[in-house]
Amino acid sequence: MTIAVVHKDSPEGRAAIVAAARESAGRSEELLVLHVLDDVNIGDTADTGDTGDTEDDRAALRGEIQSALDAGGFSETKWDLRTTEHDGDPVTALVNLVHGAGVDLLIVGTRRMSPIGKFLLERPLQRLLLEVEAPILVVKEPLPAE
Repeated sequence: MTIAVVHKDSPEGRAAIVAAARESAGRSEELLVLHVLDDVNIGDTADTGDTGDTEDDRAALRGEIQSALDAGGFSETKWDLRTTEHDGDPVTALVNLVHGAGVDLLIVGTRRMSPIGKFLLERPLQRLLLEVEAPILVVKEPLPAE
């Protein structure tokens, strides 16, 4: 069984990574972190053949993920990173990544919403809920400390 989490460098994304680590540890399952890369510079790199900071970008992503795990108390959790690029539709790219990885549980983070916001739901999350066949656990960002 594979537990997957969508990576986003935000409070809700970090909460999702910690929740995913907790789930994978509790179930003794593999943790897979999914990240969709922006394609802002794809045209530039295709012309020059220069992949530039691809390895640096992956190292930065790994650092962000490990920092979130460390802060959540899961520094020893073993995990793997899978990335893909999108061509204007990051949700479809993410859905394809989920299906290709054989995910059994997908964990995503969302920010807290008002009752009307919950009714309307953010469009990317709504699409994930409709298009991914695996169960999805939606994690809210933590409340600010008072």
